[in-house]
Amino acid sequence: MVEYYILRRWEKEGKITSTRTSGGHRRYTTEDLSNVNKNKVKNPKMTIGYCRVSSSDQKDDLKRQVQNVSQYCTANGYSFKIVEDLGSGLNYNKKGLKELIVLIESNKVERIVINYKDRLLRFGFEILEQICEFHNVEIEIINHSEDKTYEQELVEDILSIITVFSSRLYGSRSKKTKKVKETIENL
Repeated sequence: MVEYYILRRWEKEGKITSTRTSGGHRRYTTEDLSNVNKNKVKNPKMTIGYCRVSSSDQKDDLKRQVQNVSQYCTANGYSFKIVEDLGSGLNYNKKGLKELIVLIESNKVERIVINYKDRLLRFGFEILEQICEFHNVEIEIINHSEDKTYEQELVEDILSIITVFSSRLYGSRSKKTKKVKETIENL
């Protein structure tokens, strides 16, 4: 049995048409419904659970995200795949993010489920959201954070940028320091 909200969504998307009774109830033909089901079997779209952490020392947080997103998808009856990613929210060159974009562009995704908005991207979320809208992909955020003022979001964004770049700077310095120490020890 197909739920009423699914029938209304299909009608809104133009997959089926309805006739209305004098009381305003919708009526669908069995032919329309069987055609939709045939198309659905031919080209099934999936739900992607996207989980990301910034560094390898946050593996426990990644496991919690995967568990939380999996439980959410299972509770909602979604057939889903989890895509895990490791890298900064400022890095657009992550393996999992690339895989997600390819799946969206090939029209294989019905929805993306994320734990928090910033787990997908720190900056550029709106661009990915627009791409999803073009491909009729819904983004479901499990845990919405409280509404923040523009100033609060700006401060968080600036702190993120400073953190990323200072990590890169000090990381590269530590490599240089190690090389200098190794050279001195070898001499």
